[in-house]
Amino acid sequence: MITPDSLTDEARTDGDTITVAALRDLRGQALQPPPAPPASGVTLTSRPPLLIARPTLADHQVRAATRIWLASRAGHHRANDPAEEALLHAVETSALARPPIDGTAATVDADLADIYLTLARHWLELTKNSADPRYLNAALKLLSICLVAPVPASEQGATTLAATLEALDTTTVPPTLSSSIARQHAYATPVVPAPTGAPEPRIAVLAGADSRGLPQFLAAAHNLPITGVVLHEGGQQQEPPGSAYGTPWYPATRATHPRLALAASPLAHHRVAHRDWNAAAAHLADWGTDLLVLIGMDVIPPTVLAVPLLGTINAHNGALPAYRGMDAVAWAVLTGQPVVCSVHHVTEQVDAGHVLATSDVPTDAPDLRQAVKDTQLRLLTDVCRHVATTGALPAGQPQTGPARRYYRMHPALRHLLDAATNPIGAAS
Repeated sequence: MITPDSLTDEARTDGDTITVAALRDLRGQALQPPPAPPASGVTLTSRPPLLIARPTLADHQVRAATRIWLASRAGHHRANDPAEEALLHAVETSALARPPIDGTAATVDADLADIYLTLARHWLELTKNSADPRYLNAALKLLSICLVAPVPASEQGATTLAATLEALDTTTVPPTLSSSIARQHAYATPVVPAPTGAPEPRIAVLAGADSRGLPQFLAAAHNLPITGVVLHEGGQQQEPPGSAYGTPWYPATRATHPRLALAASPLAHHRVAHRDWNAAAAHLADWGTDLLVLIGMDVIPPTVLAVPLLGTINAHNGALPAYRGMDAVAWAVLTGQPVVCSVHHVTEQVDAGHVLATSDVPTDAPDLRQAVKDTQLRLLTDVCRHVATTGALPAGQPQTGPARRYYRMHPALRHLLDAATNPIGAAS
């Protein structure tokens, strides 16, 4: 819809096309009339057509089912609706939300673009009624795909873009609930030293081969029984160069944040690299791993999780279960909630295991990114120290309350956060 020559490299990569200039561009073209309204009297259907999230699989039958589903949900805007959550997850985990978007957009024809625009409008209305910004985020991604798809400009596209710009204009970033003092809580069993003569627990680390957090963790854990490190070299999703999605959002640094004083990392433990999960599991088993620590990893398969005798732990930069998923710090700031780091027991269900320790991170820290990393590092080493002392994991606390999964934040919402944290988060 938008003239390709007018797109910047960032817009081509991430879909950063939600602008007033794009709306002017659309309205300056000969627009196709809006599609006919859906038939009335449609029965409410609860099962969303998940294949619509994959353009190459969205055949005539899938498209027809999607139109019926959308028509049946007109006016139904319930928060945490399972059907909406399922379709949101399908869209957010598909190529529709993965840069670079121009390749995916090339597979979208005018009919499919019309369906995506209708779904985007539906989610804009859901955002109004539920105050859930995740649906605005998904609507932004669907609209971005449609704006760069090789289809004629349409009244539906212009109307959806105008409604989206209005939604962004009326989205405010509330003051974040935070104190200047970090509150830490460990859900721990009493620290009872292991019996004399008990074997020292063996702690192993599984990290991405290019993880920048690994050296910091190993330095902080220099006095803990780290047996070995497995470096995962394959399967990590890499974002295209120049993509804003390559790193999570943080406010601009105002001043240098004092780093934790870390000792030099010893080189006594084993280091191996792998590209196969069975090989990783074999290494961990050979070491007799009791506790596995994840650093900068994606989802881990059950074959690996089954090896450590005591279990696997991971640090998450959000409160659980309220902020599962990605960009948790950005979503907390956007919704005015405290930034919280958690260490949890890893299970097959992502971010769902018992919480072992948590800590608030003061959002007025001069370098919030480093403050979050330091907090995660401290919580991880605290849990490891508990295991080294007692031979057992902290008891932990089951996750309670509403669970909500977040996804990568669209550049348009990042721009809102940049504006809201300036001058508070601006470099000085």
